[in-house]
Parts: sequence; C-alpha cells; structure tokens
Amino acid sequence: MDNMNYHKAKRMVLIPIIIVLVAVVCLVLASILEQPTNRGTLYSILALIAILIIFMSPIPCLVMSVIGTILAIKAVKEGTAQARKYIVIGMIEILAHIVFVILGIAMFIGGQSV
Repeated sequence: MDNMNYHKAKRMVLIPIIIVLVAVVCLVLASILEQPTNRGTLYSILALIAILIIFMSPIPCLVMSVIGTILAIKAVKEGTAQARKYIVIGMIEILAHIVFVILGIAMFIGGQSV
C-alpha cells in the first residue's frame, strides 16, 4: 500500500541533503581551481554559489526538514515501518540546520562590521 506521507517525507528530508552536497562539491571544486590558472572566473562562480548556499539555505532547509520529519512520524503512525529512518535523518538535519542558522546570523552580523 502506497503511503503518500512516506513519499513526501522522503522528498522533504532528502532535498536538504542534496543542497548541502551541492555546496560541498562547489567548495571542493573552487578550492581545486584556486591555484593560479586561467580558470579564475570559474573559481569565482563556484565559490559564490557555495557561499550563497551556505548563507541562504539553512532556514528553508530547516523548514523542509521539520515538515519531512512530521510527515515521517505520520507515516510511521499509519504503519509504514520504512519511514523510521527518515525520522532519525530528519532529527539530525534539524539539529545541524539550527547550528547553520546561528552561524548564518553570525555571518550576517559579522559581515556588517567589515
């Protein structure tokens, strides 16, 4: 039996993970291209994308993680045992994104004093 809460929870919990992985890939590629080469524009674009993702994404990702975790809890109550792993992943994401939100606020406040 298909459980819509399970599928929605799966999507809502995995999207923030994908966003963080994209930021990490951009940072790694930017650090590789940082050496003096003719790829300065590509380095700048990748670094900008990574910094924007790190600064702008924690609040939307936190909301998606909370919604996904709630939907996973509903799916478990409806009898879908596979949704338990998304509850755990969602809770870990919520804790991580709370830290990232605090860091983002600190970056915003600290950036104004520069």
